Amino acid sequence: MDSVGSLELSWAQGYNGGKIGYIDKDVICYQAGSNVKFVSEDGTETVYNFKGNGVGPFAVHPTNKCFAIAEQSLNPKITVFMYPTFREVAVLKDGSKLEYRSMIFSHSEYLGTISGVPEFQLILWRYTDGTKLATVDLVSDPVTCLTFNPGNWRQICVTTENSMTIWNTEQSDNKYVLLPQKVKLPAENPSLNFDDEKDRDIPTRASTRMSRYTVDLPKAAIAGLVGEKAEVLEEIQDTTPRVVPLSHAWSPSGDVFVGCKGGQILRVDGEIYKAKILYCPLPPASAPNSRATSATSRYNSQMDLPTADEVKEMIFEGGADCVSLHRKGLYVAGQDGMLRLVDLKSEEFKILEKIPIGNSVTALSFSSNYKRIAVATSKGTFHVYEVGAAPDSVKNLKDFHMGNFVGISCLAGNEYCVSVREDGELQVWTIDKGLLISSVSVGIQALCLACCPMVHVAAVGTVSGHVFYVDLTFPKKPRVVTAKRLYQGPLTHLTYDSEGKYLVSGSDDGHVFVIDGRASVNFKPIGYTTIPGDIQSISTHSTNTVTKIVVTSNTSKNKRNGADTVLSFRVTDELVKDLRNNVNSLKYDFKDASIKRIILKLPIPGYGAALAEENSFFTLGQTSKKLYQFSLPEEPPKKGKPNELFPEAEFDSHQLPGGKLQLSPHGKWLASCGTDGAVQLRALGTLDRFVTVKPHDYHLGGVRIVAFADDAQNIFTTGYDGVLCCYSWKFSSTGVGKAKSAMEAARARKTRLMQIQKDEDEVVRNFPEYSPPSNSRPVSGEITQAEKERRALEKAQESDEIYRTPTPVAPKDATWQQVQEFESIKEEDNEYASVKQDLRVQIRDMRRTIQGMLKQNEVLPDIEKLGRHEFDLDIEEQNRLQAEADAEVNRVKEEIEFENLAKIYLREMIKRECWDEMDVKGRAIQSFFTSLEVSNFPMRKRSAATEKQLQIVSTRRKIQLADVAARKAELEASQKPGATPADDEAADVDEGDESGKEKPSTTGSLGAMYGGGSDLFFSQFDLHTRDQKVSQIVLLEDAIYRIKNTFNKEFDEVYQKKLSEISKIKDKNKRIVKILADLDLIEDVVQPVLSIYEDPESLLTVEDHEVKVEKYLTAEQRKELEKKEKEEEERKMREKGDNARERGLDMMMGGVLEIKKEDELKKDIPKPLFMSTKEPNDWTEDEQKLAKEYEKRVKELQEEREKYRKQLETELRKLQSMIHDSMQGFDDTLTQLFMKKIKIMMVIYQEELKILRLRYSLLVEEELETREKELNRLMEHKKTMKALTATALMESKKHMDAFKEQYDILNAEDKVMDKAFKREFHDVTAVQQDQLYRLFRKRPRIPRLKGFDTPAPSTADTSIPNPFADRPSTARQHAQAKSQLDAAIQDLDKISNIPEGVEEAVWQRLCAYRREKIENDLLIKQKALILAEMDNFYKKRVEEDERLKNDMEGIFDTLNKLHDDRIRFNLNLEVQLMLKQGQVEVDPTNFIHDYKDSALIHRGVVEELNSNIKQLGESKITSMMESKDFRKGIIQLEWEQKRMLMQMEDLKNKMKDIQFMKVTREIQLYLSNEDYDGKKSEEIGKLEQTILTQLKHHEKNVREKKRIIKDLGKTIKSRDSENFSMDNDLAELNVTVNERRHIDDVNAERRSDTGTEKRYQEIVQRRKLVDLAKAQAQEVAVLRAEVERLRMRTFPALVQVEH
Repeated sequence: MDSVGSLELSWAQGYNGGKIGYIDKDVICYQAGSNVKFVSEDGTETVYNFKGNGVGPFAVHPTNKCFAIAEQSLNPKITVFMYPTFREVAVLKDGSKLEYRSMIFSHSEYLGTISGVPEFQLILWRYTDGTKLATVDLVSDPVTCLTFNPGNWRQICVTTENSMTIWNTEQSDNKYVLLPQKVKLPAENPSLNFDDEKDRDIPTRASTRMSRYTVDLPKAAIAGLVGEKAEVLEEIQDTTPRVVPLSHAWSPSGDVFVGCKGGQILRVDGEIYKAKILYCPLPPASAPNSRATSATSRYNSQMDLPTADEVKEMIFEGGADCVSLHRKGLYVAGQDGMLRLVDLKSEEFKILEKIPIGNSVTALSFSSNYKRIAVATSKGTFHVYEVGAAPDSVKNLKDFHMGNFVGISCLAGNEYCVSVREDGELQVWTIDKGLLISSVSVGIQALCLACCPMVHVAAVGTVSGHVFYVDLTFPKKPRVVTAKRLYQGPLTHLTYDSEGKYLVSGSDDGHVFVIDGRASVNFKPIGYTTIPGDIQSISTHSTNTVTKIVVTSNTSKNKRNGADTVLSFRVTDELVKDLRNNVNSLKYDFKDASIKRIILKLPIPGYGAALAEENSFFTLGQTSKKLYQFSLPEEPPKKGKPNELFPEAEFDSHQLPGGKLQLSPHGKWLASCGTDGAVQLRALGTLDRFVTVKPHDYHLGGVRIVAFADDAQNIFTTGYDGVLCCYSWKFSSTGVGKAKSAMEAARARKTRLMQIQKDEDEVVRNFPEYSPPSNSRPVSGEITQAEKERRALEKAQESDEIYRTPTPVAPKDATWQQVQEFESIKEEDNEYASVKQDLRVQIRDMRRTIQGMLKQNEVLPDIEKLGRHEFDLDIEEQNRLQAEADAEVNRVKEEIEFENLAKIYLREMIKRECWDEMDVKGRAIQSFFTSLEVSNFPMRKRSAATEKQLQIVSTRRKIQLADVAARKAELEASQKPGATPADDEAADVDEGDESGKEKPSTTGSLGAMYGGGSDLFFSQFDLHTRDQKVSQIVLLEDAIYRIKNTFNKEFDEVYQKKLSEISKIKDKNKRIVKILADLDLIEDVVQPVLSIYEDPESLLTVEDHEVKVEKYLTAEQRKELEKKEKEEEERKMREKGDNARERGLDMMMGGVLEIKKEDELKKDIPKPLFMSTKEPNDWTEDEQKLAKEYEKRVKELQEEREKYRKQLETELRKLQSMIHDSMQGFDDTLTQLFMKKIKIMMVIYQEELKILRLRYSLLVEEELETREKELNRLMEHKKTMKALTATALMESKKHMDAFKEQYDILNAEDKVMDKAFKREFHDVTAVQQDQLYRLFRKRPRIPRLKGFDTPAPSTADTSIPNPFADRPSTARQHAQAKSQLDAAIQDLDKISNIPEGVEEAVWQRLCAYRREKIENDLLIKQKALILAEMDNFYKKRVEEDERLKNDMEGIFDTLNKLHDDRIRFNLNLEVQLMLKQGQVEVDPTNFIHDYKDSALIHRGVVEELNSNIKQLGESKITSMMESKDFRKGIIQLEWEQKRMLMQMEDLKNKMKDIQFMKVTREIQLYLSNEDYDGKKSEEIGKLEQTILTQLKHHEKNVREKKRIIKDLGKTIKSRDSENFSMDNDLAELNVTVNERRHIDDVNAERRSDTGTEKRYQEIVQRRKLVDLAKAQAQEVAVLRAEVERLRMRTFPALVQVEH
């Protein structure tokens, strides 16, 4: 295919809302994908195709008519082009490794770039020569805006969403340095923009601690941070919402105006770099009800409601995304689509103009003369507004309707191409120039597009499943004529066959529809077939009356895997004519045999599909980077044979997976596009050779669609960048013939379809314009169709009539398939109407029978009644409901089981943490009579690490104590060598009086009294080191453990005592219950039990009575329970039978084994029988005796009973009193235990307080160490910076001295030139010489050259719209000054200015000499400016060095202070004391005493100090008397020494004057030569002759150079003409060379190349010798210049000799 020719970009359309700029006075430049578009205000367009590797950021120079584009690849380059020639100005390399993020031009010759990953650097370039001037690292945050100061290129402003930085460029000749100035962004809420007040030093109770020494440390040290994190801690902790800068504009004074995301407008002072809010909107919710506020707003009260006019003046959130400065004010625009002019001269915020744009503004740009402003919007429109014109005079320059293209196709006739965007906007473009002539919207998101070759109609597929048909018979007036819904889901693929007969559509549901392409049949769908999976692509190929269709799909449910299935079928004219016999049903699903449906598997997943002649099928490999060619079978494979395709050939293709294939209309060329951004074109005969273009960037997804024009002379591409590109062929000599074949095929097709197209277009024109159906809401009270059917059914049931279900009607949004389904239902209704009627009658009769049975069932007895469910005839429904209920039960059961499992797990975790791992379980003891409760100390078992640490600390402490005791004994033995035994005894007595142990007052706690004492404790006054404090903490924790353990033992004893008391009380209660039963009394018996706090183990078990709900038993559990109950009943029945043991006991002993007295007393004396049967008068004597005896026995029994009752009552009261006394005694014991626990808790808190103080001191010590590390790091950093600064300072000084030397030489040469004027013009008279000298001294008015620090003029011309017209760039100033100087010199050199009598040759010589002198003066001034800049640079480096030195001194002082604070903190210990009484010697002035400056000391220390003071005072008086006499002699010697020193100083000064007297060469000559004046005149003569010779030689060289330049100009012209002719011959030579190369390759084996290598070596050797000669000549010239310079600098001098 490469032999056909090459593809060149014809035009490109699209805009993504990016940067725009004026590149000429009326030409706007912007980036369109991989291209750069240039649009003139008159509508003329130009496009430049950038052929770099990827496309990065883009920048336009505001004045120099050039633009720059960066690549997006590995080691990207930046290329600068000149407009309109697109000449490559420079290539900037080595600025980044992967990408550039932003780029901007200054108003002069500089370019600023920001690189991305991995450098994140700001780079300053001189783009004219591609020099990288300076580089500095930035943060990795995305940059929102990057600008140069138009009035001073040395200032660059960089903003991100979180920061704003102004970079100042400092220059020393060719050395550049970028220094940052960060600007703190204000808070979004203006009320928060104030400095925090310092905390007032108010004494509090926390500050009255006498011994605490506080150290002020920064937050970073407290947080333990060192390094970069410590520096940014304040920024991390700053949670105040701050403004988000998006764009900014510079003012001539150096201030920066910033537009923010929230609608705020800031003004940054260019001198102090502080941001001030110029305007701040209110939140959108409160904006309508309150006034907008700003820093200078007149609205100070938000209580009043704003008027409508005031609301219009407000700028809300998103309204200040773009800002640009003009002489009239600040132009602000944003998302509200309004361009506003803000007055900057007024003290109040005021909007001068409001220009409606209509869409959200994304970019602003002024023309070079600031008379027009270009506005770009988010909808892809360009507007031009002339400043000062009416607001409604905005000119709509372009309307691209921004958005990605989803479809593109060529309209029949080959004049227009049609595209559709994501939002459904269909656009018509001219193919020749790419002009947008019309557009129409389908009103819904579009997915695909296809243009019919037979009719001027475009079909658009949408997400709703509709196909919208757009009438394009009049391309300038498109209209939507009809829409058909084919799918429930999105319609993703549309393809016409080459003749336009059929439109094939596809969707993700696998349905492939074939639609008639003729408008005369209203684009009726013919039928459909299905394919498994998601459809990936569709391709067609038509021959005569047969149209073959190939569909590929993906069955893996992952579209990225590519297609793995191929569906092949065909549609013929005969099939369409006899459609009913070729479909399976009225749904019109094709029969497989009728369409010869074949489904095959692809061995390699692929993308795209193209069907060519002879059943050739092409697809792109998913992972192999290959193009595969397959041959499709005519018949489906037989059963048992594989249905997999195998590639016949493979060819190299795209480098990234994904893509599409498209066959040209004439079927000879194959185009492929991929995600790598490339389009490859091949001829079907030579698929291994292809032509490649890269129209779209692969970073954005590459190429999305590729399409051919009808004649294949143009190729259209679109990607994911919203750009539509058109490429045209540049055919070679061999490609012209192939192009003609494509055009002839297009003409033949056009001729063949001309009449059909004419008829069908007429039909389309008669179509009415499509209007979408209105989805109106139902009116309240209107009855829906479902409600009507329900009421009709109820009415029929009530009247016992036959109800006929109405025939369903397709809804308004039904698909074509659903409509056909409803139509088939109608036909079935008509066909089986009688059968359905009979069934309805039978159903009615059954209903009547069942209703009668229900009535009979109601009057039956309950035992004979049937359940209502028994009458349900629908058993399946019953089973379904039962299954649903069972499923719901199982679900609830499973949820409950999971909840129970979670609770069980939580219970086990709590039990393990709070119970199992506790060595001492927590429990409490409650009082019997009061609410007193005492709990123990729950304690965990100490871990092995804790035990080990305690053992280590204890052992170490014992060793220390032993060492101290040994040292003390040794010291005492050495101090008392002659001590007697009596003295030792006295010493022992003293030691016994003052024990070595500390008292509780100094130990700070009473732990020793409660089991926490230890001899291993450190004294509180000796805890200076970290190890001592850590050891003390371990020992104190052990003391707390022992105290708790001691108390727990006592607690256990009391607990056991309570258990024994309860046991005793229970025993006594048994007797009390027995007594109460014997006495028949009802009294409350004290039953003490343990509560859950006393018996916490009971919480771990659940008793049955605690469960309030019925226990759920499974079937197995119920069976087991029933079995046990049955066994128990059987046992009881057996016991109720004949029991010989119980019967014998009853017969022999009355049923008891032991006779008790109370049982006997309960028995009554049996009454004689006669007493109940006879009257007393009838009694006999024996009976009377028996009666008396009975009465006596009854009386004795009553007495006995009364006596026993009193005994029981006495025993009851005694038992009750004993129980009460024992309970009261236990309560007293518990009260004592409670009081002891209070004291123990006090002791524990004392020990814990000591631990907390020690830990606090350790924490402060760690903070001090952290602060010291940070200071040391800062010191090292400052030292490194100091070394770098010192090196830079030395280099700057060295460069400045070298440049100053050159400047002095230039000045000296200038003076010599002035002095040599008379010798130059010695051939004229003295009068003429004076005239000529005055003319020589005359100078034109040279404009002043401005330096980098030149201030702006105080007055400004308000008539000029450019705000920076008073401060042009330095390059422009130099250019203007040079042009003005040249014009002034030409005026001075005119012939009319020749004095009388002066020859023209002399005048010409004067003019040349004067021009040389003027240029030399100008060069000196330029050098002076550069020298001033270098001097300023040097001074700043000195200041920087001094600042670093001061910083280092400050850090050193801080370190010393920190060391002092650390020592003081370690020595000034905080001690916990327990005092009862003391003396305070501090004046208590405040109510809360401040003891910060006080110290607590022992009185013995004060007395000892007083005695030492007295001794020292006496010794001082004695020494003062001695020194008074000695000082008299010293004063005399000092006066003598001063006199001698002064004499010595005078002698040294005289010696220095003699040594420093310089004897120059002139003085030596004067001393050595007698005729000094003659010698000088001789030298002057020689110098004048030398100068004359040099001048003549110089003029000769100038003439020779001019002649050479003239000859070179002629040579250049001739070479240009020759190059033009050679370029024309080059194309023909390329063909010849290729042919010769092919012949040489064939004959390569026969040819001998023995002489080629030899000739090549000779050429290389000659080249090396020439380069060596040039290098040596250059080195000789440098050495000669160095010798001359050394000769001029040689002067004799005397060297000072140091002694």
